[in-house]
Amino acid sequence: MSGGRSGVPPVPGRGQRGVILVVVLAVVAVINFLVLDLNANMFVVQKTTHVADRRTVAFYNARSAVQLGRLALVLQGMINGQLASQKQRGGFDISPYSSLLFDFFANESNRSTLLEGIAGIPSEMVRGFALFDGNFAVELVDEDGRINLNLAAQGDESQQFLDRVLSWLIAPESYDELFSREAADGKITTREQLVAAIIDWADTNDQMYQRAGASRGAEDNEYESLPEPYRRKDCPYDSIEELRLVRGVGEDFWSAFVDPDPFDPNQRTLTVWGQGKINVNSAPPRVLAAVICALALDQTACDPRNFERVLLLIDSINELGGGRYGSPGHFVRAVSMGTEDVPGIPIDGSLADKWLTTTGRVFSLYVEGRAPIGGRPAGMGSAVDARKREQQEAEERGLPVAGSGREADAGSAAGGGTAANPAQDRDVVVRIHVVIDTTPPWDAQGGRFLYWREL
Repeated sequence: MSGGRSGVPPVPGRGQRGVILVVVLAVVAVINFLVLDLNANMFVVQKTTHVADRRTVAFYNARSAVQLGRLALVLQGMINGQLASQKQRGGFDISPYSSLLFDFFANESNRSTLLEGIAGIPSEMVRGFALFDGNFAVELVDEDGRINLNLAAQGDESQQFLDRVLSWLIAPESYDELFSREAADGKITTREQLVAAIIDWADTNDQMYQRAGASRGAEDNEYESLPEPYRRKDCPYDSIEELRLVRGVGEDFWSAFVDPDPFDPNQRTLTVWGQGKINVNSAPPRVLAAVICALALDQTACDPRNFERVLLLIDSINELGGGRYGSPGHFVRAVSMGTEDVPGIPIDGSLADKWLTTTGRVFSLYVEGRAPIGGRPAGMGSAVDARKREQQEAEERGLPVAGSGREADAGSAAGGGTAANPAQDRDVVVRIHVVIDTTPPWDAQGGRFLYWREL
């Protein structure tokens, strides 16, 4: 086989060389695309990892706020113990002064002085406290200053008192429109029906709630006839969000009575935690007005058409006496006497002793922990102020204003999600709602946790 060129590859022609060039360019383009995609993926992973790291910092800033709130409650218990030993009536409520305490803790020297000099706690035990970058805020809310819906599970007498207080809370004429609207199912819920439904949800029997003297029948199956049926609970409420499951409770009711100001949890009027007795020293004016009318010796003294008169009485006696009462009897006398400008409303002293108090035992801590993406020195402040600043920043930037989201996703109730954060491109925020019982002996231990949920 002379003349053969065995083992030598043939030289490609121009057409073949063109195909190879196209293939090489295609391979280079694919590799370039893969590199760019890998680079983008690595950037996303890096950013996600950084945000996750920031969220850890924000979470522990929030935990610091919880511990500081517990310390505030311990100090309150110590002060109240001293007042009791000196036979001084009434108690000290730290809630109005909580922001001063938190600002005081922003300075490490002040913090050591407070812990060692007053509480007797060695400062080295809290070394490193709140030294993460970012900041935290905490708001204390006295749950005993609200109307406790779980009185519905404590028998007929408690139910009748709850009925009277709730009925006066929603009685003002200004709410008439709220109770004349048709719900999605075309039904209208009256005031009386709504109060009965709230009580029936938490009572422990299968009888419909009726006011004193009225006959009772078996509970209906209205919940089970819904498109997505469920049963009436007939047990105490586990969270305030559970109230959303009660027939007649819609967003209008929620914003009017449960949470009038999402940026100020102290305006909340209802609770499912607490002693059952209402603390007249921390109750919002609308709760005090409902209490006064519920306990009035003359039920005609309160007029739903002129409910402002009761609120004016509360403002007048608070201005005269500083808004602090040493005992339920002190509150009874102040309300019954009135002032020069506003006549009093005589109320039943025996019922006041049974259903009112002047000290709180159960408190909510609404805390926020923040970790900015860029980092900044640690600091503290009011949760209300932080949310208001957030709202103002959102409005300035033309973004929708987010609600507080405090109760947006209670597991046993209506569900939901986390509210949008207008500062999410700069801060990672963790919000926690904690409820603490400081009834002795837990008051000296920072309280007993009743509820903890990350919002």
